[in-house]
Amino acid sequence: LSFIKGVVDSDCVDLCTKHYMTKAVKELYPEEDVDIIYDWELHTSSKLPKVNMSTAGHAAGLAYFNRPEEIKEPSWDKSRKMFGCSISPKYGGWFGYRAVLVFKNVKDESIEYLAPHDALESQKSKTELLEKFNGDWKDPAWRGMVYCEKPYSKEQLDYFNTLPAERLPKIQDMMSRYSAGNDDEAKKVI
Repeated sequence: LSFIKGVVDSDCVDLCTKHYMTKAVKELYPEEDVDIIYDWELHTSSKLPKVNMSTAGHAAGLAYFNRPEEIKEPSWDKSRKMFGCSISPKYGGWFGYRAVLVFKNVKDESIEYLAPHDALESQKSKTELLEKFNGDWKDPAWRGMVYCEKPYSKEQLDYFNTLPAERLPKIQDMMSRYSAGNDDEAKKVI
């Protein structure tokens, strides 16, 4: 919350992400030509995301991207549009991909692909995940299908389940509690 103190913007998570990602890349890779692509970036012409973050996370070995096509006998109508869902063996569904770093001049043929661990190995659990995620992604039940020590707090869920254009009052409330010295309450959000 200290980053957004004094910032009045409904996209504080995006501002914070951009600030710290840019800073980290400059400090850690000063000699490299790195593009940072954020999860909110869209192609101008098609309005499609510049990067499918779930696919990138899967390719990087971070979390398994469970796709509807993997279900051999789906319980849903085949004409229904179903979306895939990433699950981490460490964080379950309690995470979000915020950016991808593209190192434009790095070429290393010896880099090994690390396949993501599939924390939901049975067809039954994958089906349940996709049904829950596609039924109501705001309901956190799908996120907890893999144990996680530190899931989102109720306040975090409320914030992320609120449309970005409607988040400003929530941020102002958090900031007033934080500024008033109620640090214990503010730390629950972080």
